[in-house]
Amino acid sequence: MSMLMHVADAKPGQLTTTHKHYYIERPCRILIIGQHLKAKTKYNCLLRHISIGGAMLDFNPVIELPKNFFLEVVGFPEETGCTQVHRRGTELGVRFNVPLTQEFVRRLIRQAFSSAAL
Repeated sequence: MSMLMHVADAKPGQLTTTHKHYYIERPCRILIIGQHLKAKTKYNCLLRHISIGGAMLDFNPVIELPKNFFLEVVGFPEETGCTQVHRRGTELGVRFNVPLTQEFVRRLIRQAFSSAAL
């Protein structure tokens, strides 16, 4: 699995930043938004790793996605706006439209750790 998550063309004068990545395998859903901001379509995928700026997902390569959609991690009520920035085979790299909070990432890591201990 490559580390090409949230890589995008930088604009002139824009700083590029890197964030610490956390390897977490967790089911999630991609929500495609239709008219009146209602979820039109939901697709299941697998979160492979995440940072506060983006994530790498395993997703069916034959399903076409719009450039922008929402990501919902199973077990968490938050829906995060995403932009697709990389896609090769089953790899789908996304950049979050608003960086995640450290608290959300901590909760995700804690839950992954406690479920792995079972």
